[in-house]
Amino acid sequence: MENCCRHYGASTGQGAAAAAVCVRLSLFIYEMHAPMKNNRLGVALIASSLLMIALVVWLMLQRQSDSHAAQIRAQGLGVTRSLAALPMHLLAPGAGQSSVINSLFAYHDNPDFAYAAVMAPGGASLAEVANGGATVATLPLPTGTASLFGERTVPAAGGSVREFYGPVLDGGRLQGFVRVAYFMPRSLLTMKDLPFFGVLALAMFLLVPLAYILLRRELAPLSGISRQLGEVVANTSGVSLPAAPRDVRDLAGQLQQYLAGTNARIAALERDSFKAIADGRLLEYGSNKMDAVLRCMPDGVLILDPSGEITFANGKVEPMLGASTQAVLATPIEAWCLDAPLAALLARYRSDSAESGRQASVEFSPREVPHKRLVATAQPLVGAEGRVAFGTLVVLRDATREFLAQQAGNDFVAHVSHELKSPLNVIVMYSEMLQDAAPDDHALRVEATNVIRDEVERMASLVNNLLNVSKLETGSMSPERHRIKLDDLLRDAFEHMLPRAESRNMKLELQLPRELAAVSIDKDLFRIALNNLLTNAIKYNRDGGSVTLSADESDHEIVITVRDSGIGIAPEQQARVFEKFYRAPGSEAAASGGHGLGLYLACQIVELHHGRIALVSDVGAGSAFSIHLKKMAALVPGPSTL
Repeated sequence: MENCCRHYGASTGQGAAAAAVCVRLSLFIYEMHAPMKNNRLGVALIASSLLMIALVVWLMLQRQSDSHAAQIRAQGLGVTRSLAALPMHLLAPGAGQSSVINSLFAYHDNPDFAYAAVMAPGGASLAEVANGGATVATLPLPTGTASLFGERTVPAAGGSVREFYGPVLDGGRLQGFVRVAYFMPRSLLTMKDLPFFGVLALAMFLLVPLAYILLRRELAPLSGISRQLGEVVANTSGVSLPAAPRDVRDLAGQLQQYLAGTNARIAALERDSFKAIADGRLLEYGSNKMDAVLRCMPDGVLILDPSGEITFANGKVEPMLGASTQAVLATPIEAWCLDAPLAALLARYRSDSAESGRQASVEFSPREVPHKRLVATAQPLVGAEGRVAFGTLVVLRDATREFLAQQAGNDFVAHVSHELKSPLNVIVMYSEMLQDAAPDDHALRVEATNVIRDEVERMASLVNNLLNVSKLETGSMSPERHRIKLDDLLRDAFEHMLPRAESRNMKLELQLPRELAAVSIDKDLFRIALNNLLTNAIKYNRDGGSVTLSADESDHEIVITVRDSGIGIAPEQQARVFEKFYRAPGSEAAASGGHGLGLYLACQIVELHHGRIALVSDVGAGSAFSIHLKKMAALVPGPSTL
């Protein structure tokens, strides 16, 4: 072992590490050998063995006492119940006759028995017998025990007794009480138990010297090894172990000081090494992190150096501008940038003008991607409170949705204004006609009244749709489901739309099966969706056309279809007809009016009922809107609601 440790320290040059390993092994062996030398292990073994003997004896005596007490309780309860079952004339006979308790306890050999007594209900003793100088306790029985068995601890001369009592009944009437008492165990240890516990303690105590002798014999050869390890430590680390320390604590303290110094030197070297590595990795991580952040940004990012040349471009630039990242980085701005507003913005930061240090923004539509609307914002990168310029950061943000939403909002406001202004003009015109009409011109009055009512309904429909859309978007619209007869609801919607269809000479048909399953829906909300679909089918139809409202039931769902013979919807427009404010382009659709909310509102209401709405349409051949409701989700038990 000595040669191995010396070779390890010399070949690797790590003398301190080899010394630490040897010192730890030496400390382990010396800690096992030194207590034998100082006899401390023997003293500890003797003390622990005595403590163990005392603990075992106490546990056995405690178990014996608990067993004795349980035996006394079982015997007392049994005797009390047996005596209480006897008639009163046997327990307390007249004068000159022997009581049962005298015959039972007078000549017994149970040292635990204290006394037995038969008491009258008033507390007078009718018969009693005592043992060992014990006297019958004069304590009254606890209240509320007239017909109950019980037990209690009663103080007595030289200790206490455990008394068991019970009622003596005759035909349900209380005749008296039986009381039987036994002495509580006075001592855990008796003379007859001394031989057993003495043998047990002696056997346990004799194991101590035997274990001590065997342990010393096995550890005796380790003293030489400990001495050799001390020489190895001195040769490898320059620290000598004490030849004869006073005790193991001294040796452990010295070795601990040596190990602390060695570990401190090793830790210092490791800190220096780790610090150098960490600094390098921190710089690399910071650079990679910044690069990753810029590349993962949802917006397009360009970074210009102080001279205005582009030094970085992330992958979002290519789909926004239509120019590849390689071209942006490798060619001049004039070669790849075809958008004059962006080119002017980038050229602004290539000069040394005063404006190059200010933030600027432009909004434009790229020539290569004309359907997009971009906002380019340039922000100078400065440090040291503005005294040092690192370049310019240009962020390209896709503002197409905002632009379209703003444009749609403006169009919607203009359209709603027109939708409200036209009925108001008509109402004003017919109201003036009513004022100027002759008193007997009944036809003019009927016509004016009908026109005014139609225009008011038109405005009310627009306002109601606006209110419903607002409720949907704020989340305040929630369906209140009831079990509805679907065929009644469809017939009601059909009859409501019949006058409007007849006014345009259209044929409105209702095709329903003989029976339709009831569904769980919000009747008012679902009526809005049906009315919007029927209104659109009539509005975007030709005079003399046809509109059909039908329903079909399968194993899994119910399908409600509104089919018309109108102008139809082009395939490229069908995906957007359910968008808010969207109105299909074309002269026929524009001439029919509308505000782009009816289909959007119908789709949202159907989705609130966990259904879906589908569209099949051909230009010039009409359209078919189908509402699909799952039967499993729709059918619920409950009364029908019309």
